[in-house]
Amino acid sequence: MTRLLRNERGQALPMALAIMTIFGILTAAITINGAANDRSSLKSADARQAFELAQSALAYGEGAVYAATTAPPTSLQTIPAQSGGGTGTYQINPISGSCSCTWFITATGTVDGVSRTITAIATGASSKTVTNSGVWNYVYADAAGTTCATSWNGSVTISVPILVRGDLCLSGSVNYTGSQLQVGGNLNVTGSARIGSASSKISQLQVGLSSTSTSTCNGVTPGTGVCDGSHSPIYAASVGQGIAVTPQMPCIGQPSSWDSQCTGANNGTWTTLKSTYATQAGLAQTGCPANLFDNNTTLDNSDTLISSVMFGNTDYDCKVGSNEIKWTHSSKTLYVNGTLYFDGSLTISGTIVYTGQASLYFTGGVSMGNNSSFCGITNCTSSWNPDTNGVIFIAGCWANSTGSTLTTSGCVSLGGGAAAQFGVYCTTNYLTSGGSSNMGPVLANTLSIGGSTSSLIPFHYMPPGTPLNTQTQSIPAQAPSSWSG
Repeated sequence: MTRLLRNERGQALPMALAIMTIFGILTAAITINGAANDRSSLKSADARQAFELAQSALAYGEGAVYAATTAPPTSLQTIPAQSGGGTGTYQINPISGSCSCTWFITATGTVDGVSRTITAIATGASSKTVTNSGVWNYVYADAAGTTCATSWNGSVTISVPILVRGDLCLSGSVNYTGSQLQVGGNLNVTGSARIGSASSKISQLQVGLSSTSTSTCNGVTPGTGVCDGSHSPIYAASVGQGIAVTPQMPCIGQPSSWDSQCTGANNGTWTTLKSTYATQAGLAQTGCPANLFDNNTTLDNSDTLISSVMFGNTDYDCKVGSNEIKWTHSSKTLYVNGTLYFDGSLTISGTIVYTGQASLYFTGGVSMGNNSSFCGITNCTSSWNPDTNGVIFIAGCWANSTGSTLTTSGCVSLGGGAAAQFGVYCTTNYLTSGGSSNMGPVLANTLSIGGSTSSLIPFHYMPPGTPLNTQTQSIPAQAPSSWSG
């Protein structure tokens, strides 16, 4: 037994040493692991804080985009110091597109050497200029500011949509049967004049520039009393206050003394006429007969041979840059394309059928009579499609060589049974009489409507060079998108 005990005593020391070594290793492992976990926890906390700083920096960047009146700063920006330390930065870069309003934002937060980066796209508020051709759906009078700025009498039946900026006074035996009548000022119907009938009401009557307008209809608020659409002399399925189209004749430089809407840069400068004339003068011309466009090199309303050359006995195919006018005298057919300027007036006679789409500018006026026709389809039928064959005549109405005086009556005139299928822009007075008719829209300062008007066929696609109104549209900011981080 004593020997056995001595043998066990000899083995205890190595075992104790082994056990102590194992415990030491375990203790070191636990200590190292705890330290590693502590470091990992600290790094994770730094990363979270860095991410929060990046979020804050992104918010600053988005705010810079949405608050900018022109463009936000595109250099690297540092946000103010945040609680808990660290730094936050953002940088804004433009994204190409239809507007300079969409931006790519990169935001970074850094804490104790740990960084997080996030990105997003922000689109700020913007605006764009667009053309407005709504007024070209009517026979339109721009005159305003005087009592009965537009007035018609006699025994004419008017069957086209009418829009007038100012007052409209109907008297005599005028009979309006068109689908839409829109009057920006006051409407007065007297004598034997009438609008629609009890058995055939017009579709829509609107009076006043806005829903809060004080304009009256035969002395009462539109839609009430004698102007409720159900009493003689005014019959309409719908009567309302406030016209549906903003009435504005695009100005081409005529003096405000004639058209009060044309002010500022447009007042008597004839900017559009001069620029169109100058543009054409700078283009290469081939096949163009003498005196077709001009008889000298000055805009002065002096070419008196335009009509005899344009519709003469000699064929021609005249190209001016990418614009073209071609005449075949045997078939009396005219092809037109683009924008063309003629420094004088035009008289149309005979029967002419045209093809193509164009805006034809004249320093003076345009007239038709003696059963003449100028149409975009054979026999001037209602199957005419102006989106395929459509011409706009633009008349400056100059009465002298500088435009300081204007032709104030019948600058564009249709009489003597003339039949027309074209649109008209007339700076002064547009006149129809003697059984004449025009199926195209008309913009004029004043209208003298007689003869026999026929159904108006609107242009859906205006020919190149057509005078058009422009307006600015506001586009609201969009919420941030494409977040990544």
